[in-house]
Amino acid sequence: MWVTGGAYQQWADFLERWSAGEQADPAALPRLAPADFAGDSWERLMHRITEALDRRLVAWSETLSRELAAARDEFAAARALNHARWALPPIRALAGAQALPEEVRTRLVAMVDNQIASLQRQMDDQVQGLRRGGVPASAVEARLRTIRDNPLTVVTAGPHVTGDGWAVDPTAAPRRRVILD
Repeated sequence: MWVTGGAYQQWADFLERWSAGEQADPAALPRLAPADFAGDSWERLMHRITEALDRRLVAWSETLSRELAAARDEFAAARALNHARWALPPIRALAGAQALPEEVRTRLVAMVDNQIASLQRQMDDQVQGLRRGGVPASAVEARLRTIRDNPLTVVTAGPHVTGDGWAVDPTAAPRRRVILD
């Protein structure tokens, strides 16, 4: 008998906080194995994990939709898409947590990646639908270009890095430029 509730309770507490939006790292969670739980306990825990992932994905999707609807130009739309990508690595980190059995990780990461790809397709389809709604072709093409140039699916290809492309060492000596005509 576990005084603290054991691994199930640790995961349940983590999932409660994490699904509410807390920035928590799943790396510290105890390893899970189906053999360590009664059948119904394992099913409840798997349900809690998928429910937490779903809750974060829904909140993420609603925030992105709100931000894109409020975007008055393509710069604001691109910024909304970039900010949306920032929220995806923690979701994928839980889905692929090393404490989960390999089979579960594979299924959860695939589920999350499918949701991201689905939303990417939906955004493309919605913008295509604007053309039928009478929106000028130039505005539709600009928004399509913004969505396609800032894909959410880039996060599913590997680790997501933000901000490092603009990092500069202020103490480094500037480089000389030689321009030849």
